[in-house]
Amino acid sequence: MLAISQSGATYNYLNWIPSESGPLVTHHGSIQKELENPDRIDEHYYEILDKIFSQVQNGDPICTFSLDSSSVLFSTCNAKDKNQEMINWHLNQTHDDELNKVIDYYHFAMSSESGKMLNIGFPKAIRQSFQTNMSLLKSKLNGLSVGIFSAEVGARQWMHADKNGSYLIWKIGKKKNDELLYIQNGELVSYFSIHRSGKKGKVNWQFGDSVVAESICKDIINVQNNTSKKFSSAEQVYLYTTDGNMKDVKFFHALELENLTLLNPLSVLDTTEDEKVHEYNTLPLAETGNSFGGIDV
Repeated sequence: MLAISQSGATYNYLNWIPSESGPLVTHHGSIQKELENPDRIDEHYYEILDKIFSQVQNGDPICTFSLDSSSVLFSTCNAKDKNQEMINWHLNQTHDDELNKVIDYYHFAMSSESGKMLNIGFPKAIRQSFQTNMSLLKSKLNGLSVGIFSAEVGARQWMHADKNGSYLIWKIGKKKNDELLYIQNGELVSYFSIHRSGKKGKVNWQFGDSVVAESICKDIINVQNNTSKKFSSAEQVYLYTTDGNMKDVKFFHALELENLTLLNPLSVLDTTEDEKVHEYNTLPLAETGNSFGGIDV
């Protein structure tokens, strides 16, 4: 199985095979490629896939792909029990017909208490491009996901995050703008972004429970300012980054908080090469997690 995740112009990849002891990583790495012409998206993705396939060399690969969150649209709506009529009404009210022609929507239930759905809009052009290129390259696309949501699957599969009553996926971003997912009792409660500045913090945007988002923001600032030795807002916190912003990752990791873990698959998966894993440089592989859905590690 070949997992690819996009972060801006960087495409991280991790290839694994099943073994008696669990998934075995055979290759991992990254390539850089800017999308120079949006009208040639098929060619763009073909070149990326072809280059990664040539480096991995595992025959006709089965792939998963995780998109950068900036490539998709997010919204929420009240639709208890996934009421499709309510979802359709919401989409008709908030998006125009032209947008609906180019976007495919997927819906995910948030906490049962909220009765909300998180709607994620994938560009049709990207999905169609992958289907075309996979056929040309004699491979199969097994799933599409989005950045931090793929990392959350990884946290469950690699580190059994769902054994905790609550947990937080924390993606350190550029200029101290971070992205977070909060899960409680197996349900998505809040997806949000915060900005950390000095002794203060603020929520940039949020989908789901705004009170929870504000509370977690305050908790992180308290830890940052050394007024707390443990995260109180979640039983376990999983930390990673994809854009090379390691200074803040190292700062929080050095605090040696009892309920903070680096979300790095290579810290728990075996590899075919007897290599010394760099725990920070390989953190972007966190977003290859959707490749491991349903796999015991």
